[in-house]
Amino acid sequence: MDEAWHSISYKGEPSGSEILAEARAETGSPWFSGHFPGIPILPGIAILSMVTDAITHHESEKGQKIRIVGIRGVRFRLQVRPDELLKISLSSSHEDGGLSYHFNVVVEGKTACTGVIVAEVLRKENASND
Repeated sequence: MDEAWHSISYKGEPSGSEILAEARAETGSPWFSGHFPGIPILPGIAILSMVTDAITHHESEKGQKIRIVGIRGVRFRLQVRPDELLKISLSSSHEDGGLSYHFNVVVEGKTACTGVIVAEVLRKENASND
């Protein structure tokens, strides 16, 4: 995915089951141009894209390629404005032959979004193929 519309940094060790990241969509992001004029907020789909970017980055660091197969229980609780820092935390677990990532997105100490993203492992990648 093209990450030009946002910045994201990853925290913690790639070997663990917990994923920590920080993301920001800057004022000039195209997401804000029409959502909504005069009162820009980051659409929920953009927040979910940041979360899935954190998941795919984490799994690729472990040498795995995944595919997102489902999203459930998503709740948007807070509007996200341009340039606000999103703190993304995820914990992974194996469920029904796949991986589930329970996530929480926090802005200024308040929960902005929660839910579960489900993925399947496609293959283990060779470190030499990176």
